[in-house]
Amino acid sequence: MERQDQDLGNRKFGDYLRRVRESRRLSLDAVEEMSAGFPERVTKSHLSRIENGLAYPTFTRLFALSRIYGVPIASIAERFDLALQNELVPPEGVARTGPETVDDGKKLILSGRYAEALALFSRALDLRRDDAGGDPRPAETLDLRLFYVDCLVHLGRFEFAKSEAEEILSHPSLSDAQRLMALQLFVICCYRLGRYTVAMMALEEAEKRKGSSEVPPKIWADMGSIRGNVLQALGRVQDSLAAHREALDLYEGAALKFEACRARINLGGALTEAGDAEAARRCLDDALREAESSGYDRLRAVALSLFVILAYLAGDHAGAEGYALRSNAIARPREYLPIVFRNCFYLWKIAQARNDDAGVRTNERTLRAYVGRIEEQMPEVEAFRSHASGGEV
Repeated sequence: MERQDQDLGNRKFGDYLRRVRESRRLSLDAVEEMSAGFPERVTKSHLSRIENGLAYPTFTRLFALSRIYGVPIASIAERFDLALQNELVPPEGVARTGPETVDDGKKLILSGRYAEALALFSRALDLRRDDAGGDPRPAETLDLRLFYVDCLVHLGRFEFAKSEAEEILSHPSLSDAQRLMALQLFVICCYRLGRYTVAMMALEEAEKRKGSSEVPPKIWADMGSIRGNVLQALGRVQDSLAAHREALDLYEGAALKFEACRARINLGGALTEAGDAEAARRCLDDALREAESSGYDRLRAVALSLFVILAYLAGDHAGAEGYALRSNAIARPREYLPIVFRNCFYLWKIAQARNDDAGVRTNERTLRAYVGRIEEQMPEVEAFRSHASGGEV
């Protein structure tokens, strides 16, 4: 039984590789022939064993397959990483695979337990794929897939999530609401990966569907919120503030407490970037109170991390240090890596200003350990990479 459980994650990844190969209309022989020019050849027999969950691929073979199939290596590597992680988690029974599972997963998402929600949606989807009778409820399966991608986004698996969102967008049975949610997830991935022009194009595509009676107000508020983030990244500060305020109004009007709290944090971040520290502080104070009283752990960690920036810019190093430690106490156990990285970046800067060599070394070790694991575009990441390559911070 133990061997069977270990094979499951492998087999799932192998099934994915087989589906990609077959969608490219490539035989095992063709892949072997095309791999001849790569550092490590992918033989027909070895690829067959990988696809059947009987062997692990090496990174050089994954690299060759990514080039042959035309799939980003980051997306394939993230899928493989998740497959390996799933092997380490004891399988749990999922008796329900429909709306109840979505509701259970949403509760985990609201509390910031994204890895658990991802595992829940993954198991439910596996049960549906194993149903030999086909899928009698494709709309429910699409909902499960959308929230699975949502978890990938929260966990920073942006290349993987982007490819999944693109695949969902090609599904013929999408409702307007599902299509817009998939577009929203695609935009978030593009934004996090620094592909702002593509993100704006997708937002413009979403705008064409405004007025659909099927689409709930929350989705339009979500679109406004991510639009604000993209505009902020493009340097259009005033347009960004307007988009964030509009999203906040829509969330509050629909009595969506979690989303309103998140929008208030986004607005606080935009106000910080615009140089309005006092308004940013008021906004973040309100958001932090709501996050603490409602148990929104990730939002609490984000708000505290933004207070780190406000305090640091004001020259209050002691205050910034306190906020960073409080934020990390939440973010480290949950592996909210971008938040931990940002906090440690400012702790590192503070240690430098204090001539605290031990603090500099401790935080620099953390930054070096995390910098390669963060895909999204962050000024702190870029600054540290510049330092690591011999530049100034």
